[in-house]
Amino acid sequence: MGGELPPGAHLRDSDLAEDLGTSRTLVGDALARLAAQGLVEMRRNRSTRVAPLDLDLDPIRDAVALLGDIWIGSAGRAMLYVQHDDVTSLVDLTDDLLAAGSEGDVLTYGMALRAIAIGFARLEGNDVRECEIERLGPQIRRFAQHAAGSFDRVASEESTLQLREAIVRRDATQVRTALLFLFDDVLPGIIDRAATRIAEASRVA
Repeated sequence: MGGELPPGAHLRDSDLAEDLGTSRTLVGDALARLAAQGLVEMRRNRSTRVAPLDLDLDPIRDAVALLGDIWIGSAGRAMLYVQHDDVTSLVDLTDDLLAAGSEGDVLTYGMALRAIAIGFARLEGNDVRECEIERLGPQIRRFAQHAAGSFDRVASEESTLQLREAIVRRDATQVRTALLFLFDDVLPGIIDRAATRIAEASRVA
């Protein structure tokens, strides 16, 4: 996801096992999971390569929207149980989000989004929501890949500061408003700009 291995790069089980100090069986299992997520392609001749970037952004839109639905649902209940220590922890996570957004580090921003959403799910005590958020990880990383050249630092900062203030106030309504702004306006706007950029690049090519 970080681009160290470009699309099309070949992955050899034996090399990976040696580099990682583990067995080829474990490497094979890991590659199978990556293939299920669409991140690598496994060929009939048993070779594996990094999958090409998927230029269809609809799965990313769906994943981001689902993350928003899960998080908003979780936040409403979690705010009923929030204590002082919880506020401190959640504020720390928003600080991470703010820092990543201001630096335009979209990969870290995506990870920070998931971390806060998981924080709310844990506060709510909802293992199902937490698992669903974890499952969305690959698509959120794909969002980060595509959004790198289209990221809106100003809107990101505005939504994060709204969320931070709402958490400090322990205001469930304000948390919901901040999340709606993030998932209805900020993130879809970034995806729309990425889609336009990709379309323009493909026309030029």
